[in-house]
Amino acid sequence: MTMFSSCACTLLLAVSASAAAQTPGPSGPYGNPPGNDPYSDLYASPSSASQPSPLASQRMELGPQGHRYPFPVYASLPLNAPGSLSKVKRLIIVVHDERRDARRSLRAVAALYAGQAGPKADTLIVAPRFPSMVDASLQGMPAWRRTGWMEGLPSIAARDRPPPISSFRILDDLLRHFTAPGRLPALQTLVLAGHGAGAQMVQRYAVLNPLDESLRATGLDLTYVVANAESYLYLSPLRPSRTGRGYTRYERGICPTYEHYRYGLEDLPAVLQNYDGRLSRIQLATRYAQRHVTYLLGSADTNPEYAGLDKGCGAEAEGATPLARGLGYWGYEMRARAKYAPKPAHRGFIVQDIGHSETEIYASACAARALLGDGNWTTTATCKALPSQPSM
Repeated sequence: MTMFSSCACTLLLAVSASAAAQTPGPSGPYGNPPGNDPYSDLYASPSSASQPSPLASQRMELGPQGHRYPFPVYASLPLNAPGSLSKVKRLIIVVHDERRDARRSLRAVAALYAGQAGPKADTLIVAPRFPSMVDASLQGMPAWRRTGWMEGLPSIAARDRPPPISSFRILDDLLRHFTAPGRLPALQTLVLAGHGAGAQMVQRYAVLNPLDESLRATGLDLTYVVANAESYLYLSPLRPSRTGRGYTRYERGICPTYEHYRYGLEDLPAVLQNYDGRLSRIQLATRYAQRHVTYLLGSADTNPEYAGLDKGCGAEAEGATPLARGLGYWGYEMRARAKYAPKPAHRGFIVQDIGHSETEIYASACAARALLGDGNWTTTATCKALPSQPSM
């Protein structure tokens, strides 16, 4: 048995003990106790008093004609100067975590260029910031309650804001904007990346979005980078067994809602039911297996009590910690690979000695390759590839 196999089994046994101790009771959304949302908006408005950065906040106009809306992003190049974008070959869209500090996320990726005077002219890094209702400086823009943006839910309905729009549509519109003919004439590669809550959004978007194949059909390469996600969208009722070996249906008596969205495909929100033609589970699983996804898991992301961790029973059904949940999901994918994608399109890596840190995991060798391609990047952490065969 490999080191990863042993690690996965040990962690899944720990998950089993945690799950067995749960008892169903009154619950709010996603099985969380009422009034105890583990992703409550603890970071209402990221401070602008941190160290200065040349990576500036910019306002974009997105959406089709007649339905345009403003949206805030940070970007490594000025978006209103077409001349500065003519050499861009790689577009990286990086989604912030639950702190909603988009500038921090952009800088975490741009730091890979240390010693090279910042991002090159052939790379554009864009970090959308999903507004909250309490962001006074972002009035008139779509805004979400707490972390509804993470799940693809619609923005709030308010008189002074655009009509409700799914946060997944925001990503759609960003991709459509930058891939419009003539916008980035040298563009070759698209990367969507996220850490923590951002990784949860990117993974669910990678499963559900309708644009991937049409973009790749034009010759563009599209990759998703999912780093330290706290939970994953499963495409069947199977979860890591509480015995630590294999996968089985989770006990509804412990968690009646474990298959509800955002952990499974039951009770899909109305805004997502027609998002991509009501594909079946098998169709979604087959399509997702053929999309290009890289998973990054911090080997030290093992704290079951950190403040941002989703402790609802649907998340606990996947494991006790982000690392356990990531290893469990990777094993689930490997068992389904032969059925849905004999030719591997997904890759997974353990990032050595890194915990739940966006900056540190993006500074790893495997993250640099996934985000920026081959090059002489400034990295501080090493990686080991996850096994490509099922271990349980």
